[in-house]
Amino acid sequence: MGGEVGSPFGARLRYWRRQRGLSQLALAGLVGSTGRHISFLETGRSRPSRQMALRLAGALDVGPQEANALLHAAGLPAAYPQAGFDSAVLGPYRAAIERMLTAHEPYPGMVLDGHWTVILANRACTALFGTGLVGVNFVRDALANPGTAGMIENWAEVAWAGLDRLRRHLARDPLDEELRKLVGEAEDALCGVPRPSTEYEVMVCPIFRIGGELVRTIAMVARFDQAAEITLDELHVELMYPFDDAAERFFRRHAPDGPDQ
Repeated sequence: MGGEVGSPFGARLRYWRRQRGLSQLALAGLVGSTGRHISFLETGRSRPSRQMALRLAGALDVGPQEANALLHAAGLPAAYPQAGFDSAVLGPYRAAIERMLTAHEPYPGMVLDGHWTVILANRACTALFGTGLVGVNFVRDALANPGTAGMIENWAEVAWAGLDRLRRHLARDPLDEELRKLVGEAEDALCGVPRPSTEYEVMVCPIFRIGGELVRTIAMVARFDQAAEITLDELHVELMYPFDDAAERFFRRHAPDGPDQ
């Protein structure tokens, strides 16, 4: 985060302010302070109150995890809890997601964490991508598995759109080393794949070639907005819909039977 002298909080604050393209005066205006006070916070001449640290985190548009890191750097307790997805406190939210995935059948749906590891998938999704999907990093698996590229007719478009999405997430949280590593791996994997033109596309979605059929899909993402818990904040539910009648017939013809597993 640079070699300038200052407190751990000040160095982190300066880093994020510059990432967001804000002057000290502009940031001060967002939090109801002065440029002089922001300067003192960055150099370590002043320490932030808990309220000020949280206001700064909000003005800098960082997620709950990074807000906790700012608080920790200031010697303050965390504001946002983090529970496991299987914990009792997240039970109602997990149940809501499971209901969503079940109701979404016969169309594929899955839940990814902040580093694109699959933590839940409905039966339609495992039928499409394989039963060993849960626990797998979807990005790494898609890039390393020739079968995935082989079943997606517009693989180059989908892969590059996925990389763009990863880069946007990294831009929001550039201190996430695991996400940075994932972006680097994706960039390396696509270095020999020419970027196709998508000038006339409304959006890039997978077109599958399965058993001689072309299955056109629409992809949609759902998430909890303004979650004050780290695990929920990082979850994203990936839902696939049929693009046309042919895809609708395909998914209904291959609908999973029997109770949920």
